[in-house]
Amino acid sequence: MTQNTKPKSPLPGAAKTSHRRIVPKGTIWILLLFSTLALCVALIGISWRAADLARADLQSEIREKAEIEARTLAEKIEHALELGIPLDAIVGFEDVVHQLQSGDPDLSFAAIVHGQDLLHVGGMARDAIKQALASDSDAGTDTHPSIITRVTLGHDAHNDHVENDLAIVIGHDRAALMRPVTDNLFDIAIIFIITLALSFELVLLVLTVNVALPARVARRVLTNVRERKFTILHGQSTRDEIGSFMEHINTVISRTAQKVGTRPHREREVKLIGVRLLAFMFVLAEELARPIMPAFFSQVTAPTIDGQLGAGIVMATHLLMVAIAMPLCSLFQERIGSLRMYLAGALLATIGLCGTAFATGLWDLILWRALSGIGYATTFVACQSYVLDATNDSNRTQGTAMMVSGIMLADICGPAVGGIFAGHFGDAITFVAGAAMACLAVALAFFLMDNTVRGKTSPPVPTRKAFKAMLGNRRLQVLVLFAAVPAKLILSGFLYYLTPLILLQSGATTAETGRVIMLYGLVALLTGWGVARWTDSKQNEIRAVGIGGGLTATGLLLAGFMPQYATFAVAVAMLGLAQATSIPAQLSASLKISADFTRDHGSGPVLAVLRLAERLGGALGPLLAAGLTLWVGTDAAVLCFGAIAAVAVIFFEIMFGHVPADQKTKPSVQEDAP
Repeated sequence: MTQNTKPKSPLPGAAKTSHRRIVPKGTIWILLLFSTLALCVALIGISWRAADLARADLQSEIREKAEIEARTLAEKIEHALELGIPLDAIVGFEDVVHQLQSGDPDLSFAAIVHGQDLLHVGGMARDAIKQALASDSDAGTDTHPSIITRVTLGHDAHNDHVENDLAIVIGHDRAALMRPVTDNLFDIAIIFIITLALSFELVLLVLTVNVALPARVARRVLTNVRERKFTILHGQSTRDEIGSFMEHINTVISRTAQKVGTRPHREREVKLIGVRLLAFMFVLAEELARPIMPAFFSQVTAPTIDGQLGAGIVMATHLLMVAIAMPLCSLFQERIGSLRMYLAGALLATIGLCGTAFATGLWDLILWRALSGIGYATTFVACQSYVLDATNDSNRTQGTAMMVSGIMLADICGPAVGGIFAGHFGDAITFVAGAAMACLAVALAFFLMDNTVRGKTSPPVPTRKAFKAMLGNRRLQVLVLFAAVPAKLILSGFLYYLTPLILLQSGATTAETGRVIMLYGLVALLTGWGVARWTDSKQNEIRAVGIGGGLTATGLLLAGFMPQYATFAVAVAMLGLAQATSIPAQLSASLKISADFTRDHGSGPVLAVLRLAERLGGALGPLLAAGLTLWVGTDAAVLCFGAIAAVAVIFFEIMFGHVPADQKTKPSVQEDAP
């Protein structure tokens, strides 16, 4: 035995050395690298040729559009000339050009020319148009920054003071040739990223359930055998080689246990990875329609009430029902179980989304969105309670981050795919697609959620005195009022209401709006796991909450002072980083702060209070955003949200530091003293 074991001792070191290589060694990897490079070169060449063909087709379309616009201007000029108005006395040409630009953002300028003289101009300064026309005759057609279209202007023969060489010149930005191609490339890139992310999630799920978890339990079983205890059997059921091998081991352990007089028990690990996909599914069902919600709700409610206010009311109703349902579900979750609660919530969400797609007025839209809100709250509580029951203090933040990462992945996929989907198939079909995703989640829940995962024991119902003591915990009050409530208020008001409204009003397409909202989930997904590990290692959740609040305030103030597409993208990305830093830490911090209460009465009441406060803030967000929009305008409304975030984080840092430290561990003692 000694000779067999000694040569194996260097293997771990050798394994470590191999892991340090950047490129794996071997012929197969060289062939793979060569194939990948060849494929990339071929795709680049094909894409370049396709772009050239698209530019040629688009240029002819732009010239046809320019001729139509030139004829529109020519009809107005000719009508003025027929009325006897001298050409140099015509007014309002620049206003007509601005009207054309509102419908055609690629239109750079228009002018009436007489020979080399510019009689009337619009869209650009006279000198800039003269320089553009001069360079058009000197430069090549493909190198000029503008596409120039000239249409001869006819006139009445009785107008002798008008020469025959009058023409209307229309200039379009040459970048417009690549804009549709670029938009399609962005859509393709987004679909590629989403497909890659979904593939990663599926591979992670399959490998974790079929390889990692069985191997982890097998290691514990074999370690138990090596220690000659024979008290553990492999209970992670798989139908592959690992499962077959461990069944034979179980048989040997059972026989040996009978001889030594022990009773082994089956051990298995909870499929916590499954809740990540389930969280992704129920959030994706809502997020698909996120870019079109304000506009769609405004259109449906416009016959009854002001469109913007109606959209705010509908969104607030949805979030209010989430706020009411979450704490109620938290109180009953331990009796019902996470699986049955998730199934009920997914069914309610399916019905609500289908009804929303075919809503015809304000009141039925409110009804369907309220039903969707109840379904959303129920599934969220089911997933979060499942994580809490399957983790402990040492890994709770990481377990929560696993669920949150699924939610953030849905925040990436939903708005981006939904924006593309709505642009091709319409708003109603997008809500139906969300309902289909919620219905699919019902089927997946049977395979991904273990119904045996529940709290160890049903904690006693808290007395009125104990509940009052928990609410009197000043650190919990500060956490709720200045961290939990502002976080959800800003998320729903800024990201879900103001961002799509402002971007669509500024001329962005639905797909472009979806891309910006997608950044929230993308940044949160990429940073959430690392931030959660840092928070767990430092055991300083309060610092993480403060950092998240500071990032939120910075991003919103930036977007408020510079309301442009790029700055909104930066602000949304910073909000994603802030929420990934703060939200999991808030959950762990609330349970630590209320440690005495949770020890006697469980975590349900504390989580109910936290969820209720969060969702009330979320319900207030769209109403506040709609009111500020009507009162001070959209740009100033973003500034107001930034000011709210800044004030909240400042008060959180000041007040939390001044609350006595013993409030963290002994809230009930101070409340019971009087």
